[in-house]
Amino acid sequence: MSSVFLFVSNESGKAIFLISGDVLVKSFCSLSDTCSFQDSCPSCSLLNAAKNYLAGTAPDSRIKTLDGELSAGIGEYKIGKNVLLKVMGLGSCIGVILSDVSTGICGIAHVLLPGASDRGETKYAETAIEKMVEDMVKMGARRSRITAKFAGGAQVFKHMSLDILKIGDRNAISVEETLIKKNIPILAKDVGGEVGRNVIFNPADGSMIVKYTAKGEVLWL
Repeated sequence: MSSVFLFVSNESGKAIFLISGDVLVKSFCSLSDTCSFQDSCPSCSLLNAAKNYLAGTAPDSRIKTLDGELSAGIGEYKIGKNVLLKVMGLGSCIGVILSDVSTGICGIAHVLLPGASDRGETKYAETAIEKMVEDMVKMGARRSRITAKFAGGAQVFKHMSLDILKIGDRNAISVEETLIKKNIPILAKDVGGEVGRNVIFNPADGSMIVKYTAKGEVLWL
């Protein structure tokens, strides 16, 4: 059996599992903060439901299959349909997610700098968002249905007080101002602080999963 991503939800929580054959490769779980097993996932109702589903013994409408994953590097954006989207290692950078739930088309950008680029460089917030919207519409998304979530913008230079060094704050402001200017509703955001983040977008339910790199805390927004 090839590798497969499954999104599973029930009364206790929700999780995304990458399973290859009978082996659990990785997981993202809303119960991470309370689970004594952390990421080892020896057994739980969510994982058991996923295994039963793959075995064909328990069809479940609450289980959805995802068509792989895409990861955006610094200054990049990626778009897809029914795929898990990721940006990793965010410090002062922002992970910007755009999604049209009516078509399942979504995108994620790894924004490095505030403002726009005259040369079309997508490391800048405004340029990245503009280009991502354009490509999503070309793929079939409806511009009027696109919504946004974003996270990141930590203060990397903790002991610096000069505004020009507060790049995380400036990135967050630039992203928000661009979304407002383009009439794209902001459904959730998690910005600031002094801790890095990894950001994952789950198209199955529209969740932005934020994992703090130092504390290990996980938010599903």
